[in-house]
Amino acid sequence: MTVINKYPNQTKKRNKEFFKRKDRELTNLDWAKWAGWFDTDGCFTKQWNKDRKCYQLFADLRLSDRQPVELFSDIFETSLRYQEADTVTPNGNHYVAKQFRAVLSGPKATWFTENVSPYLIKRAKREYAGLLLGDPVRSKDFNTWTRDELTHYLATVIEGDGGIQVLSALTGNSKSCIMTISSNDKHYLASLVSISASRLNIISRFKKITRSYETKRGPVHMYKLYLQCSRRNTENLDFLKSLLQYNVMTLDRKKEKVQEFLTWMALNYKPDLKIESRV
Repeated sequence: MTVINKYPNQTKKRNKEFFKRKDRELTNLDWAKWAGWFDTDGCFTKQWNKDRKCYQLFADLRLSDRQPVELFSDIFETSLRYQEADTVTPNGNHYVAKQFRAVLSGPKATWFTENVSPYLIKRAKREYAGLLLGDPVRSKDFNTWTRDELTHYLATVIEGDGGIQVLSALTGNSKSCIMTISSNDKHYLASLVSISASRLNIISRFKKITRSYETKRGPVHMYKLYLQCSRRNTENLDFLKSLLQYNVMTLDRKKEKVQEFLTWMALNYKPDLKIESRV
């Protein structure tokens, strides 16, 4: 493991100043954003330390993309590391996993989890957060989410467990943008469909895909949520535009895809065109 950027160890004095400063700087939109990353690529753990004879608490973010992990490291002032490890996929394939990693521990992990947990939608992550805090956590009622909170959350979920494609028609005179979110938790995707429809008027759908893998608990099936926009189906256009607002998306490479499609739409879309229903 290589340390790229090292921060000082925690002390009571440093933490007191840190918590006071960050409680002032960070907003509900920041916590919604980081909840999206932790619902997809983060983890909460509580481990027994035999030497210290106590539990250690961790909030851990690992990704092959450096950009979001480095941002997490900078904002929460924890060291940024790079690691490589031999890994076996559920299907038995071997490969070298290359990841950037930043971990919050102890009081910082507790403070972070307390602030981010109201915005966790995935049940499994809420349960792990509850184990870390020693108390069950609940996500906010869907009716109380603001449009901006949900936009920030969905943006990072799409960046974490999703994809963005800009496709051109065979004729070359039309483009469409397709966003996807993959998960083995169909109830989670159903929740995303529900809250995004009610709070942002997003039209999306999800379905089981052919890919599955075996685990000790049995076969696990994968599902994928689809959200699309085109010149004829513009229901989700406002959401795509909102993704380009300041501090919403993190990954430049995915943000550029959204920008590419919206630039094309600006040149080719006429609002008075009749919208063709997909139903």
